[in-house]
Amino acid sequence: MVRPYDFKLVEAEVLKLWKDLGIYQKAKDKGKAGKKFYFLQGPPYTSGKIHIGQAWNNSIKDVALRYRRMKGFDVWDRAGYDMHGLPVERKVMALHKIKFKPDIEKFGVEKFVNECYRFSTETAAAMSQDLIRLGIWMDFDDPYMSVKNEFIEGEWLLIKKAQEQGRLYEGEKTLTWCPNCATAMAKHECDYKEVEDNSVFMKFKVKAKDDEYLIIWTTTPWTIMFNLAIMVNPELDYVKAQVGNEKWIVSKDLVGIFIGGVADKAFQMIEEFKGAKLEGLEYEHIWNDELPFYKELKKKYPKVHTVVLSSEYVDTGSGTGLVHCAPGCGPEDYEVGYRNNIPPFNFLDEQGVFPKEAGRFAGFVARKDDDKFTEAFKKDGCLIAITKVKHDYPHCERCSSAVVFRKTKQWFFKVEDLKEEMIKANQETYWVPKSGQNAFHSWLDNLRDNSITKQRFWGTPVPIWHCEKCTAYDVIGSIAELEEKAGKEKVPANLHKPWIDNVTWKCKCGGVMRRTPDILDVWIDAGTTSWNCLYYPSRTDLFDKYFPADFILEGKDQIRGWFNLLMVASMIAFKKPCFKACYMHGMITDIEGKKMSKSLGNVISPDEIVSKYGADTLRYYMCETKPGLDINFSWEEAKIKFKNLQVLWNIHNYLLDLTRTFGLKPAKVEPAKLGIEEKYMLSRVNSTMREVEKLHEAYMLSEITPMLESLYLDLSREYIQFVRDKEDKQLVVDTIFESIINLLKIMAPSLPFITESMYQALKQEYGLEEESVHLYDWPTYDEKLIQPSTEQEVKLAKEVITIILSKREEAGIGVRWPLARAEVVVENPNVLKKVEQLVIKQTNIKKLLIKKGEMKVVLDTTLTPSLEQEGFAREITRRVQALRKKAGLKKNDKVKLVVESEYELAQKYLDELKEKVGAESLEYTSKIEIIQAQHESDAIIKDKKFRFILC
Repeated sequence: MVRPYDFKLVEAEVLKLWKDLGIYQKAKDKGKAGKKFYFLQGPPYTSGKIHIGQAWNNSIKDVALRYRRMKGFDVWDRAGYDMHGLPVERKVMALHKIKFKPDIEKFGVEKFVNECYRFSTETAAAMSQDLIRLGIWMDFDDPYMSVKNEFIEGEWLLIKKAQEQGRLYEGEKTLTWCPNCATAMAKHECDYKEVEDNSVFMKFKVKAKDDEYLIIWTTTPWTIMFNLAIMVNPELDYVKAQVGNEKWIVSKDLVGIFIGGVADKAFQMIEEFKGAKLEGLEYEHIWNDELPFYKELKKKYPKVHTVVLSSEYVDTGSGTGLVHCAPGCGPEDYEVGYRNNIPPFNFLDEQGVFPKEAGRFAGFVARKDDDKFTEAFKKDGCLIAITKVKHDYPHCERCSSAVVFRKTKQWFFKVEDLKEEMIKANQETYWVPKSGQNAFHSWLDNLRDNSITKQRFWGTPVPIWHCEKCTAYDVIGSIAELEEKAGKEKVPANLHKPWIDNVTWKCKCGGVMRRTPDILDVWIDAGTTSWNCLYYPSRTDLFDKYFPADFILEGKDQIRGWFNLLMVASMIAFKKPCFKACYMHGMITDIEGKKMSKSLGNVISPDEIVSKYGADTLRYYMCETKPGLDINFSWEEAKIKFKNLQVLWNIHNYLLDLTRTFGLKPAKVEPAKLGIEEKYMLSRVNSTMREVEKLHEAYMLSEITPMLESLYLDLSREYIQFVRDKEDKQLVVDTIFESIINLLKIMAPSLPFITESMYQALKQEYGLEEESVHLYDWPTYDEKLIQPSTEQEVKLAKEVITIILSKREEAGIGVRWPLARAEVVVENPNVLKKVEQLVIKQTNIKKLLIKKGEMKVVLDTTLTPSLEQEGFAREITRRVQALRKKAGLKKNDKVKLVVESEYELAQKYLDELKEKVGAESLEYTSKIEIIQAQHESDAIIKDKKFRFILC
């Protein structure tokens, strides 16, 4: 007996088969002598179970990798995990109820790091199992892990290379800072979210002018403490306007909107000038007399509290045309300050708290206490107006807290001068979609020097040792170099904090060299994967063979993330890019396009989909989303794909049933025997094989499953329907077998479970030799069997069939009831005449009248007595076949059939009925005597009563 599609049983059986027979390793071994293909896995964070985006991401990757193995490539497919950093720290902190960074030291750094190691390694193992359950084939036995010493050494190599090239420097800069995580953040770690803030307008008094003011605005009142300049655009027009007893300086374009609108005051313009005229104008900070550090700064830096020029950061789109500048509170402000020798002044602590130097503002928290600062402006008489404004503001991508800005000392990579080289490398990279290349170009065009250090605990230790006595420092590039400097016995087995911090040695000056206590930003971990994945530098053979990567694949959020990190790291280390081709998918949201989040209750896990519809359905549904576009997850659409898999499954069941019923075995198709149906089907199979291969080669991965779906639905709904009554059953068997075997091979990368299970059933039935469908070579299409004209002819036939069946439905006449004729008007009548018999057979029309013209169909719906007889015969046959099926009879089981009805059926139809339903005897009577019935059913056909009995 054939079995129904039970995805849970199928997928469990297939996973066991692959494991027991070592199918993955055998598939890899087949390509050992082939052309190399280096796939670089983008490492997921080990912060928990895989989420739906990772399931989608890795499913697409698996499609590409399975294809390459079948094509005979030597595929490098090592799995990998990003295991350091705040995601893991925060998980461990939650487990041990640790709230803040100082509490970690109380808990014990050694204990904390050990817990991070345990959590990340256990989670990596669990994530591997999650991916294996989805049918993902990668080297999960030996994944690269950023926590291992060999990986850390690969990162140290990068730092050493940067130092040797003069690209490593330490400096004070204004950096984005997460007060909750108490660490600096790189630009790519910020998520920008729309927020509504107060827009505060305030006045700064011009020095030596009792009644003259510069009017500025800000959405971050806490930064006014660090205001050291005001920016104007030298090319814009400004005015001095009389407002009551005061003179206000604002942009000419905004004077009416601001003074007359926002401030709601009368005014009169008394002077007009270019912004350039304001350069150097001194003003007094609102707290100049209250906080002593302003005067100290002014003494040391003469341009403090003066107007400076900036054409790039000042416009008239909003505000007043004068921009508050705090070089310690933002990269743009820092840049303007740097040009004018104004320092990045900022003394916030790690939690964003103002220290005692802030006077009455000591203890205030940056951003959180913006309203308190605004109240102070009002009290001090400098507040003009407050309005609400919506704008994008950066948040920590780890904890979602709003960030602040701090002046902090960090180590940096000097990369801005590499922009042009990286842009050129990007132009030579193959991108799918092309828009990904454009987006990456824009990112690189705005690249800034990257900070590489973090003030945390769980991460790769910064390999820089400073002398406590002099200014000397050493950058260590390998474990061997560290052993040479400090002595082998001093180098710990675990290179993490706190053990590495105990490694010291004497400086030439006699002082002690101690390690910089920071860790490396996790972007260094991710950026070095292109060589760490190949065990470089501890091994060089694999690097020499495979580098750079042939293919990477991640989401569009990695433009500013991993894609950027890979490029920067590789250009520094090797002066060339580390990947040749990149596929970029979109993001996944709920059905309404909302981001999935626990707070909204709209998170869908891979486990939910797999338990409801199976891993193949998840892959099938998600992998056809076009590159770069988001997917709004729909359970209904997933259900449709699952139902289509049942159609696919039933094709092989039909073949098995057909061969068992007629005692046939599949053989090679004989071209001379092919009818139009077979020519069409084999052409569809081979043309699809050709096109799918092209799509794989071009990494147009989203277009593959729709093309495969179209093919197997054609096989099921067109070819098998066309030939159900065909007498040459061997030809039908041969055609279906050849179609389905090739179909399983080209579908195997996309739907690995169902194709394997179907193949195993065919293997057992027909003695196929290969252990697994995944061990076949990619099939070669037969150009001679591809007949575009035949496909077009059948396509036209299908259109006509669809119209006729639709008109039958409108008339209430089922297809089992024959009709005399249909008049069909088409643009190419000669094409339709070639498939006329196919249309006649599928629509149960006796004759087609084919004419030339704009397409239309006229159906003769008259049922003559003769046509009605034939229709009743067909309906009776269907009812008896249904009763046989209900009785559990096989096609070759003979029965005695009794039909009771007052409707008289001609003898020729009785003879046909007897033959079609496998009856050894048939009694057709208007009244049944008492009879021993094994199975029976009643039916009403066109108001006529029937009773069917199987004995």
